[in-house]
Amino acid sequence: MNEQELTCWLEGQWEEVLTSFVSHPDPEIDRFINSSVLSIRYAILTQLLGKHADPTRDLLCLQRGSRDTNVGPPGRWDPRGFCTRIVVPWNQSQYSVLGTSDDPYVNNPLRRPRLDEGMESLKFRAEWSALVRFLSDLEDSSDPVMVRNAVLRCLQSIARRLKDQQVDYPVPVRIGMDQLVDLIDRYLEVSSGGLRPMVVASALMRTLGRSFAIFARVESQGVNEADSATGVPGDVLCYDEEDELVLAVEVKGHELTFIDVESTILKARSSRVTNVLFATPGLASADRDAIEGKIVEEFAKGSNIYQTSIQSLARTSFMLLKEEWRIRFLREICSELDTRSSQPSDRLAFATLLST
Repeated sequence: MNEQELTCWLEGQWEEVLTSFVSHPDPEIDRFINSSVLSIRYAILTQLLGKHADPTRDLLCLQRGSRDTNVGPPGRWDPRGFCTRIVVPWNQSQYSVLGTSDDPYVNNPLRRPRLDEGMESLKFRAEWSALVRFLSDLEDSSDPVMVRNAVLRCLQSIARRLKDQQVDYPVPVRIGMDQLVDLIDRYLEVSSGGLRPMVVASALMRTLGRSFAIFARVESQGVNEADSATGVPGDVLCYDEEDELVLAVEVKGHELTFIDVESTILKARSSRVTNVLFATPGLASADRDAIEGKIVEEFAKGSNIYQTSIQSLARTSFMLLKEEWRIRFLREICSELDTRSSQPSDRLAFATLLST
């Protein structure tokens, strides 16, 4: 692969890693990615990516040396230039998860012809020796598949490191109503297993509870917690000053079905909550008449059942509030994302949208 092709490949693989996040540790790789020696963090990824792009490259080579290809051992290449062109820009786009250097190979430990030379003068020799052993084994195997798998293991380790790293959310000083709704639209359009709608809905109800002084506290479930298993009538629960449950919010990433409505009403009835809000993109067209009929029926029995999208609720509510509450809402989303220890892709995506 040329460098443009490699960059595209790296971005594609990174997206897959973020989507299918692997939480369990990989001690062998994590040792290098989380090393206290910054140069090792860059070196493990740079050397492996270089080898993956061109299998004829020597994994232990650090300098190309003479441009005369007939002089010196085969497999020589320029990891320093490769790192500054490929790894550094990618790392910067990932909130500098590996470090903030813009030229990592200028550091003394990497200013050698090869990784396995001049070891006796290095600090942290045990760490460098471990890296040399790891790369030497791959070099000796001459197996491109093993190199590719090692790159993916590095990306998975970086994702875990990024998950534990505080994301700097560039919340703006001001945001227009249309911009706010558009931002929510774009954030929710990506499938997240229910996480993003839950995060935004929870943040919205907390913000509205404070701004209108209608809820004393708001609680929300984990994404994978089943309502039936936990005995609660909704995903987001809103309580008044007497600690009475006054509103249950059921959050769905899909259009509301009649089965959704029936199931939630049964749970709400058992919890004696009479106000239920479905935060969904809309009503399933095939079930629209049945749902609307059920809402009328439940009203006659003393229950108020509502349905609206998160975006519509936000637009209508913030029209009645001072502009500052839009910013507080955005900050609440950021806080909710960090509190839930969500996948790095969801946190990074929101930070990226805030910066555009």
